[in-house]
Amino acid sequence: MTDELKQLYRELGYLGPLPGDDEPGRRSGEPERSSELPPLDEPGLREIENLWRDQPEAVLNFFKNNYPLTNKAIHTTIVEAREAFDDPAAFLEKRHARRRKDAGKRPRGKKNKVPAELIQFPEIEIDPDNHQFEQKADALGWFFNAGYFVLRQNLQPNFFKARFLLHTQFGSGFKYEMKDRRGQPADPEQKISFALFGDFGTGLHHSRYIAKHIAGLDPDYAIHLGDVYYAGRFSEFRHYFIEPLEPVAQSARVFALNANHEMYSGAIPYFDSIYERRNTKAGWTVQEQEGSYFCIWNQKYQIIGIDTAFHADGRHNVTALNQWLSERLREGKAASPQRTNILLSPNEPYKLGNKEFSALYRDLETFIQDKLIDFWFWGNTHYCTLFDKSEKAPFIGSCIGHAGHPIYKKDVEKNHAKHLKLMQRGSEIPPAFWVDLSPKFPAWTKLRPDLANQGFCLLELESDKIRLTYYDWFKNVQHQAEFSR
Repeated sequence: MTDELKQLYRELGYLGPLPGDDEPGRRSGEPERSSELPPLDEPGLREIENLWRDQPEAVLNFFKNNYPLTNKAIHTTIVEAREAFDDPAAFLEKRHARRRKDAGKRPRGKKNKVPAELIQFPEIEIDPDNHQFEQKADALGWFFNAGYFVLRQNLQPNFFKARFLLHTQFGSGFKYEMKDRRGQPADPEQKISFALFGDFGTGLHHSRYIAKHIAGLDPDYAIHLGDVYYAGRFSEFRHYFIEPLEPVAQSARVFALNANHEMYSGAIPYFDSIYERRNTKAGWTVQEQEGSYFCIWNQKYQIIGIDTAFHADGRHNVTALNQWLSERLREGKAASPQRTNILLSPNEPYKLGNKEFSALYRDLETFIQDKLIDFWFWGNTHYCTLFDKSEKAPFIGSCIGHAGHPIYKKDVEKNHAKHLKLMQRGSEIPPAFWVDLSPKFPAWTKLRPDLANQGFCLLELESDKIRLTYYDWFKNVQHQAEFSR
Protein backbone atom coordinates (compact mmCIF):
# COMPACT_ATOMS: atom_id res chain seq x y z
CA MET A 1 0.00 0.00 0.00
CA THR A 2 1.40 3.39 -1.01
CA ASP A 3 2.01 6.15 1.51
CA GLU A 4 -0.55 8.32 -0.31
CA LEU A 5 -3.23 5.65 0.07
CA LYS A 6 -2.39 5.22 3.76
CA GLN A 7 -2.68 8.97 4.18
CA LEU A 8 -6.08 8.86 2.47
CA TYR A 9 -7.38 6.23 4.92
CA ARG A 10 -6.20 8.28 7.89
CA GLU A 11 -7.68 11.45 6.40
CA LEU A 12 -11.05 9.69 6.14
CA GLY A 13 -11.04 8.54 9.76
CA TYR A 14 -9.85 4.92 9.61
CA LEU A 15 -7.96 4.12 12.85
CA GLY A 16 -7.10 0.45 12.37
CA PRO A 17 -3.91 -1.17 11.05
CA LEU A 18 -3.20 -0.98 7.32
CA PRO A 19 -1.24 -3.46 5.17
CA GLY A 20 2.42 -3.19 6.04
CA ASP A 21 1.73 -1.81 9.52
CA ASP A 22 2.77 -3.82 12.56
CA GLU A 23 -0.79 -3.41 13.88
CA PRO A 24 0.09 -0.91 16.62
CA GLY A 25 -2.22 -0.99 19.59
CA ARG A 26 -3.45 -4.56 19.08
CA ARG A 27 -3.17 -6.39 22.39
CA SER A 28 -1.59 -9.78 22.81
CA GLY A 29 -4.31 -12.36 22.24
CA GLU A 30 -6.65 -9.90 20.52
CA PRO A 31 -8.17 -11.33 17.31
CA GLU A 32 -6.53 -10.20 14.10
CA ARG A 33 -8.02 -7.47 11.92
CA SER A 34 -9.73 -10.06 9.70
CA SER A 35 -12.29 -10.50 12.49
CA GLU A 36 -13.69 -6.98 12.07
CA LEU A 37 -15.20 -5.03 9.19
CA PRO A 38 -12.39 -4.00 6.82
CA PRO A 39 -12.26 -0.49 5.41
CA LEU A 40 -13.32 -0.06 1.83
CA ASP A 41 -10.61 -0.99 -0.68
CA GLU A 42 -10.50 -0.74 -4.46
CA PRO A 43 -11.89 -4.27 -5.11
CA GLY A 44 -14.70 -3.54 -2.66
CA LEU A 45 -15.47 -0.27 -4.43
CA ARG A 46 -15.66 -2.15 -7.74
CA GLU A 47 -18.21 -4.53 -6.21
CA ILE A 48 -20.27 -1.61 -4.92
CA GLU A 49 -20.07 0.10 -8.32
CA ASN A 50 -21.37 -3.12 -9.89
CA LEU A 51 -24.10 -3.31 -7.27
CA TRP A 52 -24.94 0.35 -7.94
CA ARG A 53 -25.26 -0.46 -11.64
CA ASP A 54 -27.23 -3.71 -11.28
CA GLN A 55 -29.15 -3.21 -8.02
CA PRO A 56 -29.18 0.54 -7.29
CA GLU A 57 -32.01 0.16 -4.77
CA ALA A 58 -29.79 -2.01 -2.55
CA VAL A 59 -27.18 0.74 -2.29
CA LEU A 60 -29.79 3.49 -1.96
CA ASN A 61 -31.62 1.63 0.81
CA PHE A 62 -28.42 1.13 2.77
CA PHE A 63 -27.56 4.81 2.66
CA LYS A 64 -31.08 6.07 3.28
CA ASN A 65 -31.62 3.71 6.21
CA ASN A 66 -28.47 5.05 7.84
CA TYR A 67 -27.64 8.45 6.39
CA PRO A 68 -30.13 11.05 5.04
CA LEU A 69 -28.54 11.59 1.64
CA THR A 70 -30.24 12.34 -1.66
CA ASN A 71 -29.74 10.03 -4.64
CA LYS A 72 -27.47 12.67 -6.16
CA ALA A 73 -25.35 12.89 -3.00
CA ILE A 74 -25.00 9.09 -2.90
CA HIS A 75 -23.88 9.06 -6.53
CA THR A 76 -21.42 11.89 -5.82
CA THR A 77 -19.96 9.94 -2.89
CA ILE A 78 -19.36 6.85 -5.04
CA VAL A 79 -17.75 9.00 -7.76
CA GLU A 80 -15.52 10.69 -5.17
CA ALA A 81 -14.44 7.30 -3.84
CA ARG A 82 -13.40 6.28 -7.34
CA GLU A 83 -11.40 9.51 -7.73
CA ALA A 84 -9.73 8.87 -4.39
CA PHE A 85 -8.57 5.36 -5.30
CA ASP A 86 -7.51 6.30 -8.83
CA ASP A 87 -5.21 9.11 -7.63
CA PRO A 88 -5.07 9.45 -3.84
CA ALA A 89 -2.43 12.21 -3.87
CA ALA A 90 -4.44 14.41 -6.25
CA PHE A 91 -7.63 13.74 -4.33
CA LEU A 92 -6.04 14.68 -1.01
CA GLU A 93 -4.67 17.92 -2.47
CA LYS A 94 -8.11 18.77 -3.85
CA ARG A 95 -9.68 18.06 -0.46
CA HIS A 96 -7.10 20.15 1.39
CA ALA A 97 -7.50 23.01 -1.09
CA ARG A 98 -11.26 23.01 -0.50
CA ARG A 99 -10.64 23.12 3.26
CA ARG A 100 -8.26 26.08 2.84
CA LYS A 101 -10.84 27.85 0.70
CA ASP A 102 -13.54 27.32 3.34
CA ALA A 103 -11.20 28.65 6.03
CA GLY A 104 -10.47 31.68 3.86
CA LYS A 105 -14.13 32.68 3.93
CA ARG A 106 -13.86 33.28 7.67
CA PRO A 107 -12.40 36.50 9.08
CA ARG A 108 -8.61 36.55 8.63
CA GLY A 109 -8.80 32.98 7.31
CA LYS A 110 -8.70 31.55 10.82
CA LYS A 111 -10.47 28.58 12.33
CA ASN A 112 -13.59 29.16 14.32
CA LYS A 113 -12.26 30.31 17.67
CA VAL A 114 -13.74 28.84 20.85
CA PRO A 115 -14.17 31.43 23.62
CA ALA A 116 -11.92 30.78 26.60
CA GLU A 117 -14.86 30.61 29.02
CA LEU A 118 -16.15 27.47 27.23
CA ILE A 119 -12.89 25.57 27.69
CA GLN A 120 -13.28 23.35 30.74
CA PHE A 121 -10.62 20.74 29.92
CA PRO A 122 -7.65 22.34 28.08
CA GLU A 123 -6.25 18.92 27.17
CA ILE A 124 -9.32 18.30 24.98
CA GLU A 125 -9.35 20.48 21.86
CA ILE A 126 -12.79 21.78 20.93
CA ASP A 127 -12.79 21.95 17.15
CA PRO A 128 -16.04 23.33 15.68
CA ASP A 129 -14.59 22.79 12.19
CA ASN A 130 -14.37 19.02 12.66
CA HIS A 131 -17.14 17.45 10.54
CA GLN A 132 -16.30 13.82 11.28
CA PHE A 133 -19.33 11.52 11.63
CA GLU A 134 -21.73 14.17 10.36
CA GLN A 135 -24.06 12.23 8.11
CA LYS A 136 -23.84 14.67 5.20
CA ALA A 137 -20.48 16.39 5.57
CA ASP A 138 -18.67 13.11 6.28
CA ALA A 139 -20.46 10.96 3.70
CA LEU A 140 -17.15 9.82 2.18
CA GLY A 141 -15.77 8.94 5.60
CA TRP A 142 -18.84 6.80 6.29
CA PHE A 143 -18.49 5.19 2.85
CA PHE A 144 -14.83 4.25 3.36
CA ASN A 145 -15.34 3.05 6.93
CA ALA A 146 -18.68 1.24 6.53
CA GLY A 147 -18.90 0.51 2.80
CA TYR A 148 -18.17 -3.19 3.20
CA PHE A 149 -21.32 -3.45 5.26
CA VAL A 150 -23.26 -2.74 2.04
CA LEU A 151 -21.64 -5.81 0.52
CA ARG A 152 -22.18 -7.87 3.65
CA GLN A 153 -25.88 -7.11 3.56
CA ASN A 154 -26.35 -7.70 -0.14
CA LEU A 155 -23.73 -10.18 -1.32
CA GLN A 156 -23.29 -12.24 1.88
CA PRO A 157 -19.48 -12.50 1.88
CA ASN A 158 -17.73 -14.51 4.57
CA PHE A 159 -17.99 -12.50 7.75
CA PHE A 160 -16.87 -13.24 11.27
CA LYS A 161 -19.44 -12.90 14.01
CA ALA A 162 -19.00 -13.22 17.76
CA ARG A 163 -20.28 -16.20 19.67
CA PHE A 164 -23.41 -14.98 21.41
CA LEU A 165 -23.30 -15.41 25.17
CA LEU A 166 -26.45 -16.67 26.88
CA HIS A 167 -27.38 -16.18 30.52
CA THR A 168 -27.63 -19.96 30.94
CA GLN A 169 -23.85 -20.19 30.45
CA PHE A 170 -23.10 -18.15 33.58
CA GLY A 171 -23.86 -18.73 37.23
CA SER A 172 -25.16 -15.18 37.58
CA GLY A 173 -27.89 -15.71 34.97
CA PHE A 174 -26.92 -12.10 34.04
CA LYS A 175 -28.60 -10.90 37.27
CA TYR A 176 -26.52 -8.59 39.44
CA GLU A 177 -27.51 -7.23 42.84
CA MET A 178 -27.32 -3.44 42.91
CA LYS A 179 -24.26 -2.18 44.81
CA ASP A 180 -23.04 1.13 46.12
CA ARG A 181 -19.60 2.65 45.47
CA ARG A 182 -18.08 0.60 48.30
CA GLY A 183 -19.24 -2.61 46.65
CA GLN A 184 -21.85 -3.30 49.29
CA PRO A 185 -25.42 -4.40 48.40
CA ALA A 186 -27.47 -1.25 48.02
CA ASP A 187 -29.80 -0.55 50.91
CA PRO A 188 -33.30 0.09 49.45
CA GLU A 189 -33.39 3.41 51.35
CA GLN A 190 -30.14 4.81 49.95
CA LYS A 191 -29.75 6.71 46.70
CA ILE A 192 -28.10 4.85 43.80
CA SER A 193 -27.16 6.76 40.64
CA PHE A 194 -26.81 5.68 37.02
CA ALA A 195 -25.23 7.75 34.26
CA LEU A 196 -27.07 6.83 31.05
CA PHE A 197 -25.70 7.81 27.65
CA GLY A 198 -26.18 6.61 24.09
CA ASP A 199 -24.37 6.76 20.74
CA PHE A 200 -21.26 7.92 22.59
CA GLY A 201 -18.44 6.26 20.64
CA THR A 202 -17.05 8.98 18.38
CA GLY A 203 -14.06 10.33 20.31
CA LEU A 204 -15.19 13.86 19.42
CA HIS A 205 -14.64 16.70 21.88
CA HIS A 206 -18.21 16.65 23.22
CA SER A 207 -18.00 12.89 23.92
CA ARG A 208 -14.77 13.34 25.82
CA TYR A 209 -16.26 16.22 27.81
CA ILE A 210 -19.25 14.02 28.66
CA ALA A 211 -16.94 11.26 29.92
CA LYS A 212 -15.13 13.78 32.13
CA HIS A 213 -18.41 15.09 33.55
CA ILE A 214 -19.74 11.60 34.23
CA ALA A 215 -16.53 10.80 36.14
CA GLY A 216 -16.93 14.05 38.07
CA LEU A 217 -20.48 13.18 39.12
CA ASP A 218 -19.17 9.90 40.56
CA PRO A 219 -22.22 7.71 39.80
CA ASP A 220 -22.51 4.18 41.08
CA TYR A 221 -23.11 2.88 37.54
CA ALA A 222 -22.51 4.14 34.00
CA ILE A 223 -24.42 2.45 31.19
CA HIS A 224 -23.86 3.02 27.46
CA LEU A 225 -26.88 2.28 25.27
CA GLY A 226 -24.71 1.35 22.31
CA ASP A 227 -23.03 2.52 19.08
CA VAL A 228 -19.28 2.87 18.69
CA TYR A 229 -18.59 4.43 15.30
CA TYR A 230 -17.95 3.91 12.47
CA ALA A 231 -18.11 0.13 12.66
CA GLY A 232 -17.38 -1.01 16.22
CA ARG A 233 -13.78 -1.97 15.38
CA PHE A 234 -11.09 -2.78 17.96
CA SER A 235 -9.32 0.50 17.24
CA GLU A 236 -12.57 2.45 17.51
CA PHE A 237 -13.48 0.78 20.80
CA ARG A 238 -10.01 1.55 22.11
CA HIS A 239 -9.91 5.24 21.15
CA TYR A 240 -13.59 6.18 21.24
CA PHE A 241 -14.93 4.11 24.14
CA ILE A 242 -12.42 2.44 26.47
CA GLU A 243 -9.87 5.26 26.78
CA PRO A 244 -12.35 8.13 27.32
CA LEU A 245 -14.23 6.10 29.94
CA GLU A 246 -11.15 5.00 31.93
CA PRO A 247 -11.79 7.64 34.66
CA VAL A 248 -15.42 6.49 34.91
CA ALA A 249 -14.49 2.81 35.30
CA GLN A 250 -12.20 3.65 38.21
CA SER A 251 -15.19 4.25 40.48
CA ALA A 252 -18.35 3.13 38.63
CA ARG A 253 -19.56 -0.20 37.33
CA VAL A 254 -19.68 0.25 33.56
CA PHE A 255 -22.20 -1.70 31.44
CA ALA A 256 -22.65 -1.37 27.67
CA LEU A 257 -25.32 -2.53 25.25
CA ASN A 258 -24.72 -3.96 21.79
CA ALA A 259 -26.09 -1.84 18.92
CA ASN A 260 -26.14 -1.93 15.14
CA HIS A 261 -22.73 -0.30 14.61
CA GLU A 262 -21.08 -2.84 16.91
CA MET A 263 -22.59 -5.48 14.61
CA TYR A 264 -20.74 -4.03 11.59
CA SER A 265 -17.74 -5.89 13.07
CA GLY A 266 -19.81 -8.85 14.18
CA ALA A 267 -19.79 -7.62 17.81
CA ILE A 268 -16.37 -9.25 18.29
CA PRO A 269 -14.67 -6.07 19.60
CA TYR A 270 -17.79 -5.37 21.68
CA PHE A 271 -17.67 -8.72 23.52
CA ASP A 272 -13.90 -8.37 23.83
CA SER A 273 -14.42 -5.02 25.59
CA ILE A 274 -16.71 -6.70 28.13
CA TYR A 275 -14.04 -9.33 28.80
CA GLU A 276 -11.41 -6.62 29.16
CA ARG A 277 -13.46 -4.68 31.70
CA ARG A 278 -14.06 -7.79 33.78
CA ASN A 279 -10.29 -8.34 34.02
CA THR A 280 -10.33 -5.40 36.41
CA LYS A 281 -7.38 -3.04 36.22
CA ALA A 282 -5.65 -1.79 39.33
CA GLY A 283 -7.61 1.15 40.67
CA TRP A 284 -10.85 0.16 38.91
CA THR A 285 -13.98 -0.86 40.72
CA VAL A 286 -15.13 -4.44 40.09
CA GLN A 287 -16.77 -4.78 36.66
CA GLU A 288 -19.55 -7.36 36.50
CA GLN A 289 -21.05 -7.44 32.99
CA GLU A 290 -20.75 -10.85 31.30
CA GLY A 291 -23.03 -10.67 28.24
CA SER A 292 -24.96 -8.22 26.08
CA TYR A 293 -28.06 -8.17 28.31
CA PHE A 294 -28.42 -7.89 32.08
CA CYS A 295 -30.57 -7.10 35.10
CA ILE A 296 -29.29 -4.94 37.97
CA TRP A 297 -31.71 -5.17 40.90
CA ASN A 298 -32.43 -4.32 44.49
CA GLN A 299 -35.57 -4.59 46.61
CA LYS A 300 -37.26 -1.64 44.88
CA TYR A 301 -35.80 -1.28 41.38
CA GLN A 302 -34.65 -3.28 38.38
CA ILE A 303 -32.48 -1.89 35.57
CA ILE A 304 -32.88 -4.28 32.62
CA GLY A 305 -30.71 -3.94 29.51
CA ILE A 306 -31.48 -5.91 26.34
CA ASP A 307 -29.68 -6.67 23.06
CA THR A 308 -31.69 -5.47 20.05
CA ALA A 309 -28.94 -5.84 17.46
CA PHE A 310 -27.22 -9.22 17.50
CA HIS A 311 -29.94 -11.40 15.99
CA ALA A 312 -31.71 -8.71 13.95
CA ASP A 313 -31.34 -4.95 13.81
CA GLY A 314 -33.89 -3.25 16.05
CA ARG A 315 -35.57 -6.49 17.12
CA HIS A 316 -35.98 -8.65 20.22
CA ASN A 317 -37.74 -11.69 18.79
CA VAL A 318 -35.60 -14.63 19.96
CA THR A 319 -37.71 -16.88 22.19
CA ALA A 320 -35.03 -17.60 24.80
CA LEU A 321 -34.26 -13.88 25.22
CA ASN A 322 -37.89 -12.88 25.49
CA GLN A 323 -38.41 -15.65 28.04
CA TRP A 324 -35.52 -14.29 30.13
CA LEU A 325 -36.94 -10.76 29.82
CA SER A 326 -40.42 -11.95 30.76
CA GLU A 327 -39.05 -13.68 33.86
CA ARG A 328 -37.19 -10.54 34.95
CA LEU A 329 -40.13 -8.18 34.38
CA ARG A 330 -42.67 -10.47 36.05
CA GLU A 331 -40.28 -11.25 38.89
CA GLY A 332 -40.04 -7.52 39.57
CA LYS A 333 -43.80 -7.03 39.63
CA ALA A 334 -44.35 -10.12 41.80
CA ALA A 335 -41.85 -8.97 44.43
CA SER A 336 -42.97 -7.43 47.70
CA PRO A 337 -42.63 -4.52 47.62
CA GLN A 338 -43.23 -4.40 43.89
CA ARG A 339 -40.15 -3.27 41.96
CA THR A 340 -40.02 -0.48 39.40
CA ASN A 341 -38.91 -1.95 36.06
CA ILE A 342 -36.59 0.33 34.04
CA LEU A 343 -35.82 -1.00 30.56
CA LEU A 344 -32.76 0.03 28.51
CA SER A 345 -32.31 -0.78 24.82
CA PRO A 346 -30.20 0.40 21.90
CA ASN A 347 -33.33 0.80 19.74
CA GLU A 348 -36.52 2.75 20.13
CA PRO A 349 -40.18 1.72 20.61
CA TYR A 350 -41.19 4.89 18.73
CA LYS A 351 -39.62 8.07 17.35
CA LEU A 352 -40.19 11.78 17.79
CA GLY A 353 -42.42 12.93 14.93
CA ASN A 354 -43.24 9.44 13.68
CA LYS A 355 -46.81 8.14 14.00
CA GLU A 356 -45.87 4.44 13.85
CA PHE A 357 -44.63 2.22 16.65
CA SER A 358 -41.47 0.27 15.81
CA ALA A 359 -40.90 -3.42 15.16
CA LEU A 360 -39.22 -3.59 18.57
CA TYR A 361 -42.41 -2.26 20.19
CA ARG A 362 -44.35 -5.09 18.51
CA ASP A 363 -41.80 -7.67 19.72
CA LEU A 364 -42.38 -6.52 23.31
CA GLU A 365 -46.05 -5.57 23.00
CA THR A 366 -47.24 -8.28 25.40
CA PHE A 367 -45.01 -6.92 28.16
CA ILE A 368 -46.04 -3.34 27.33
CA GLN A 369 -49.76 -4.00 27.44
CA ASP A 370 -49.37 -6.01 30.67
CA LYS A 371 -47.81 -2.83 32.11
CA LEU A 372 -44.63 -4.61 33.13
CA ILE A 373 -42.39 -1.73 31.95
CA ASP A 374 -42.42 1.49 34.00
CA PHE A 375 -39.59 3.45 32.33
CA TRP A 376 -37.81 2.88 29.00
CA PHE A 377 -34.60 4.60 27.85
CA TRP A 378 -33.12 4.13 24.38
CA GLY A 379 -30.60 5.53 21.88
CA ASN A 380 -30.04 4.97 18.14
CA THR A 381 -31.99 8.08 17.09
CA HIS A 382 -29.89 11.18 17.70
CA TYR A 383 -31.71 13.66 19.91
CA CYS A 384 -32.85 13.93 23.54
CA THR A 385 -36.50 13.82 24.62
CA LEU A 386 -38.54 12.83 27.66
CA PHE A 387 -41.94 11.35 26.77
CA ASP A 388 -45.13 10.99 28.80
CA LYS A 389 -47.25 7.84 28.88
CA SER A 390 -50.08 6.96 26.52
CA GLU A 391 -52.62 4.15 26.43
CA LYS A 392 -50.55 2.21 23.89
CA ALA A 393 -47.27 3.04 25.65
CA PRO A 394 -48.02 3.09 29.39
CA PHE A 395 -44.45 3.87 30.46
CA ILE A 396 -42.29 6.97 30.77
CA GLY A 397 -39.98 6.96 27.74
CA SER A 398 -36.78 8.81 26.94
CA CYS A 399 -34.52 8.95 23.91
CA ILE A 400 -30.92 9.78 24.91
CA GLY A 401 -29.01 9.09 21.68
CA HIS A 402 -27.10 12.37 21.92
CA ALA A 403 -23.78 11.65 23.65
CA GLY A 404 -21.55 11.41 20.60
CA HIS A 405 -23.05 11.30 17.13
CA PRO A 406 -23.44 14.84 15.71
CA ILE A 407 -27.03 16.11 15.49
CA TYR A 408 -28.53 18.56 12.98
CA LYS A 409 -30.65 21.06 14.88
CA LYS A 410 -33.17 21.58 12.08
CA ASP A 411 -33.92 17.83 12.03
CA VAL A 412 -34.85 17.87 15.72
CA GLU A 413 -36.95 21.02 15.27
CA LYS A 414 -38.73 19.52 12.26
CA ASN A 415 -39.52 16.28 14.09
CA HIS A 416 -40.68 18.19 17.17
CA ALA A 417 -43.12 20.18 15.00
CA LYS A 418 -44.38 16.93 13.45
CA HIS A 419 -44.86 15.45 16.91
CA LEU A 420 -46.95 18.41 18.05
CA LYS A 421 -49.19 17.94 15.01
CA LEU A 422 -49.53 14.22 15.79
CA MET A 423 -50.69 15.10 19.30
CA GLN A 424 -53.31 17.49 17.89
CA ARG A 425 -54.62 14.64 15.74
CA GLY A 426 -54.94 12.29 18.70
CA SER A 427 -51.99 10.04 17.90
CA GLU A 428 -51.41 6.92 19.99
CA ILE A 429 -47.71 7.86 20.22
CA PRO A 430 -47.03 9.50 23.61
CA PRO A 431 -46.68 13.27 23.92
CA ALA A 432 -43.32 14.76 24.89
CA PHE A 433 -42.76 16.36 28.29
CA TRP A 434 -39.61 18.01 26.95
CA VAL A 435 -37.50 18.06 23.79
CA ASP A 436 -33.95 19.42 23.86
CA LEU A 437 -33.99 22.07 21.12
CA SER A 438 -30.90 23.89 22.38
CA PRO A 439 -27.87 24.49 20.14
CA LYS A 440 -24.59 22.69 20.66
CA PHE A 441 -22.75 25.94 21.37
CA PRO A 442 -24.27 28.98 23.12
CA ALA A 443 -25.97 31.19 20.52
CA TRP A 444 -23.77 34.18 21.40
CA THR A 445 -20.68 32.33 20.14
CA LYS A 446 -22.13 32.00 16.61
CA LEU A 447 -20.34 28.63 16.41
CA ARG A 448 -22.02 25.90 14.35
CA PRO A 449 -25.64 27.06 14.76
CA ASP A 450 -26.63 24.10 12.56
CA LEU A 451 -25.83 21.59 15.30
CA ALA A 452 -28.06 20.52 18.21
CA ASN A 453 -26.84 19.88 21.72
CA GLN A 454 -25.08 16.78 23.06
CA GLY A 455 -25.39 15.32 26.54
CA PHE A 456 -26.39 12.52 28.90
CA CYS A 457 -28.87 11.65 31.66
CA LEU A 458 -28.29 11.01 35.35
CA LEU A 459 -30.88 8.60 36.77
CA GLU A 460 -31.09 8.67 40.58
CA LEU A 461 -33.07 6.01 42.41
CA GLU A 462 -34.23 6.98 45.87
CA SER A 463 -36.42 5.21 48.39
CA ASP A 464 -39.65 6.79 47.19
CA LYS A 465 -38.86 8.62 43.97
CA ILE A 466 -36.91 8.62 40.71
CA ARG A 467 -35.04 11.74 39.62
CA LEU A 468 -33.88 12.40 36.06
CA THR A 469 -31.36 15.14 35.34
CA TYR A 470 -30.42 15.84 31.71
CA TYR A 471 -27.01 17.49 31.33
CA ASP A 472 -25.48 18.89 28.18
CA TRP A 473 -21.82 18.39 27.30
CA PHE A 474 -20.80 21.48 29.29
CA LYS A 475 -22.61 19.98 32.34
CA ASN A 476 -25.38 22.55 32.17
CA VAL A 477 -28.70 21.17 33.45
CA GLN A 478 -31.10 21.13 30.50
CA HIS A 479 -34.06 19.49 32.23
CA GLN A 480 -35.01 17.80 35.50
CA ALA A 481 -37.98 15.59 36.35
CA GLU A 482 -39.07 13.59 39.40
CA PHE A 483 -41.48 10.68 39.55
CA SER A 484 -42.97 8.98 42.55
CA ARG A 485 -42.08 5.32 42.83
